[in-house]
Amino acid sequence: MGNVPAHSIALLGVVETSKPVDNPSNSKQCHTTVVLLPESKVTQANASSSDFTMQPMQRLTLAIVLSCGLSAAAAAETRRDFGPELPITRSLGLGGAMDAAAEGDTLYVIGEGNLHVADISDPRAPRIVGQLRDLGNTRQIEVRDRLAYVTAREDGLFVVDVKKPDAPTLLCHYDTIELATGIALSGNVAYVACRTAGVELIDISEPRRPVHLSTIRTGEAQSVVARGGILYAGVWGSRKLVICDVGDPYRPVVISKTPLDGYGDGVALRGRHCFVATGHHAKGWRTGDEASPLYGAGHGLEIFDVGDPVKPVLVSRIKTLPFYRIGMDMWDVMVAGDFAFLGDTYNGVFVIDISRIERPHFVGHRQLAPVPRTIDGLDTGESLPAPVGGIALAKDTLYVAGAWTDLHVVDATGMARVPEKEPDQAPAIPARPAPQVDPRYRVYQPDGQVYGFAMLGDTALVAAGAAGLHAVALSPEIRRLQVFPAEGFARDVAVHGNFAYVAESTGGLAIYRRDEEALLKLAGRYRPARGGVAQVVVPSPGRYTLLHVGQNELQVVDVSNPLRPALVLTDRHLGLFYTYALVRGLLADRYAGCLWHASGYRWYDLYGGPKPVYSGDHLAMRASFTDGMAVLDDKALLVYRGKYAVIPRDEKRPLDKIPFYGIPGHPLNGKPTIQGDTLFLSNRVLGTVQAVDISQIEKPRLLAELQLDEHPCPVVVHDGNVLIPAGYQGLVVWPQVGKKP
Repeated sequence: MGNVPAHSIALLGVVETSKPVDNPSNSKQCHTTVVLLPESKVTQANASSSDFTMQPMQRLTLAIVLSCGLSAAAAAETRRDFGPELPITRSLGLGGAMDAAAEGDTLYVIGEGNLHVADISDPRAPRIVGQLRDLGNTRQIEVRDRLAYVTAREDGLFVVDVKKPDAPTLLCHYDTIELATGIALSGNVAYVACRTAGVELIDISEPRRPVHLSTIRTGEAQSVVARGGILYAGVWGSRKLVICDVGDPYRPVVISKTPLDGYGDGVALRGRHCFVATGHHAKGWRTGDEASPLYGAGHGLEIFDVGDPVKPVLVSRIKTLPFYRIGMDMWDVMVAGDFAFLGDTYNGVFVIDISRIERPHFVGHRQLAPVPRTIDGLDTGESLPAPVGGIALAKDTLYVAGAWTDLHVVDATGMARVPEKEPDQAPAIPARPAPQVDPRYRVYQPDGQVYGFAMLGDTALVAAGAAGLHAVALSPEIRRLQVFPAEGFARDVAVHGNFAYVAESTGGLAIYRRDEEALLKLAGRYRPARGGVAQVVVPSPGRYTLLHVGQNELQVVDVSNPLRPALVLTDRHLGLFYTYALVRGLLADRYAGCLWHASGYRWYDLYGGPKPVYSGDHLAMRASFTDGMAVLDDKALLVYRGKYAVIPRDEKRPLDKIPFYGIPGHPLNGKPTIQGDTLFLSNRVLGTVQAVDISQIEKPRLLAELQLDEHPCPVVVHDGNVLIPAGYQGLVVWPQVGKKP
């Protein structure tokens, strides 16, 4: 590359193919094609925010992947552009659109919590005929037999009857195991990619009443497709195509994990080939190395031969533009005829000729126009190409969902067509097997999934998702006493004094008072202006509750008057909460902690003044989904990357200067609970609960470990038992270490 500065390099298009060559060893030879985008077709965009980086593109620049030994001079001879710019012929005026799906003469568009139904008997002139609102944080849609399945991240899965296009009707709202992101249908099973929790398998034989079947731990699943009892998942942070045998939907198993050259997302199948859309950084990039040519260079399409799903073989790979931005980081792909259609957020949408599957090449593209970017109504100073969400196809027409803009109709004459349906011999759902009995613990299993648990006197209160709040007796045997329906999903519960506080997702925060006749009586309710409530913490003395609202918002609410709870503090920062971002308890009886996984911990002074305020204490870090923090005397125990540290609230040292302690061969990961000298770690990603002796902080000792089928939440220790909210596995009652059940 001579003296071209690293910061001016843009990887504009690279095709890599892998095929046998005629030589005695039958080795594989790599061919690389470098693709250039003409200067007139490059959007010149930069931003100064800390979470956005785009390489400067003021002139034609070139980055060449030399892993196969191709010289720059040879590569330059193969340059070409992305094909003609495809015209947008109209936009529908719907506002932000995240995804679209076409079935017959009808187009379905989701975005900003809405489902729009359009008549596309004339594909170039969609006509809106129906709408359904209040579908949460809409993300992906699949439509089959006039039923629409809509994933909505923290708001779960919605099933909508669209038999009457002018009057779509909600059939049910299902509580998924985590952030419902991707959706695929095969037979009577819906496969929902739930990010860190993996892929959830759901029986949709009765669409009004979906039933949880199982979970498969694929890694951070973003999008999925299924056919013939085999599931294909685009896995994000670990950059993999993960393939699973789901022939027995109660016992799915991973059968292969294939590396990608970018973060995995959209997947499509045609015949024996699997197409995977990728983005962010290329394989081999090291965190923090922004000068590396691999930085942001993971964007493109990878094609695999999956005739043997146990041993996928890379057929070819084609690259688009490099860039990196956190937030709208999703990529989509559809295949029809001789073309693949790739949605690449800020880069736009690309049409790729795959008539020679080992030599794909670009034949058209469309980047959406730059728009000013605002957050909470405030101008960020950014002007970026509007990102592409999902895409849909009709004859000669490409429908592009603009996440910040609209549903755009793009002329793709001679390329776009209605995709042919792949034959799918989906296995039947067998009779549910009898639950396996583990003598180490007892289980209380309601219809919903158990998220949280608290004791009100001698009564256990169980937050059981769609099944509401359950009052349960734990001894001498587990017995249901009463059920209190929730307005949304009961996702957490806390008790202080005579009051119970229930996080009811879309129902907000429900406040119950102990009642001698009815056990609990609703005393008040707090409804956030937007977003549901997923976690509630009520530290002593109980004047304030801390709430996880929406995807990543902390709210502190004054509940001293339960009839009129009042918001007193709100805060948001970079990174999702996923689950249990709020630290239970206070440091020094006044400081509350909260974790944003991409930006670290912040502490809030609840009782040092007239009202709660941010204390100014911030531990900057990029945390895993399984990291957490617990109060330990006057300090905090921080779980991070398989070890823990004990730190003060105002810790200023960088993480690599803080002493961490662990157990060789036993990574310590999970949301922490401390009881005396025992640390309990609940790992929702792996399904494990560990009990660790921390009587000697510098020498932790593993006491016991449980492997659960589902997703354990932070534990509560009561009366000699470890009580584990374990999702759809129920409430697990595990006798404390060293005691018999």
